[in-house]
Amino acid sequence: MAFLRALKDFACLPDPKTIPPSNLLKYTDTTITLFDKYPKAMFHFLVLPRVRPDAGLTTTVLHDLKSLLAWKEKEKALEVLKDLERESRDIQEMVRDEMRKRYGEGCEWKVFAGFHAVPSMHHVHLHVISSDYVSPTLKTKKHWNSFSPKLGFFLELKDVLEWFQLPEDDFKKRANLLESRYEPLLKSDMKCWRCDTELKTVPKLKEHLQSHFDRDIARMKKKRKHEIDLTGDDENEASTSDGPPAAKMTKLPEGKSE
Repeated sequence: MAFLRALKDFACLPDPKTIPPSNLLKYTDTTITLFDKYPKAMFHFLVLPRVRPDAGLTTTVLHDLKSLLAWKEKEKALEVLKDLERESRDIQEMVRDEMRKRYGEGCEWKVFAGFHAVPSMHHVHLHVISSDYVSPTLKTKKHWNSFSPKLGFFLELKDVLEWFQLPEDDFKKRANLLESRYEPLLKSDMKCWRCDTELKTVPKLKEHLQSHFDRDIARMKKKRKHEIDLTGDDENEASTSDGPPAAKMTKLPEGKSE
């Protein structure tokens, strides 16, 4: 199916400028960052390593995270992940800036960077996703369990990088991402990653996540107002969520994602 290789097709392009602006956020010599068409949170991006055969980075090596971790050129595999890490940090800062623009100074929340243990699309891709999980396209138990940061299907980049410090046998055990080990997690009961409340239905889950988000925003705004009252410094305050968000962060891409 065409959507399975859509990311690979983007990663193979010699000139990322040809990618439609509705798909492309930014690119570097080694990475391409795309908007996720079906975001599972307010901010959701995919960072891809570019295919560079001259550096050994073929479509076979970059087929998925498992193939990258199995590459005999372990140091090069690590460098690919560090490239993704550097780019994800840049994206995270852009996201935090947009958070402040939408909701006001002091309004920021966690942004995760990680991989699906068993991806549904070809080519390595790092998810950079905000921790609100407030999105109309989060619709199923599988959606939630594939991104819940505590369940284990979503592998945070920082943890994957730490695997490279393990003895070789332990590294191989971690890097062998068996479907039989991870796919059953997608059928687990849905729980809030913050308070462990079990939610029986997706609507109840989304209502619960929204309530966390609303309380967080109210708390952050109250804290900021208190700081302004103490210092009198209200210059350059960002617009509230009623104002128009930055255009670049709100465009959606063509093509399918997980």
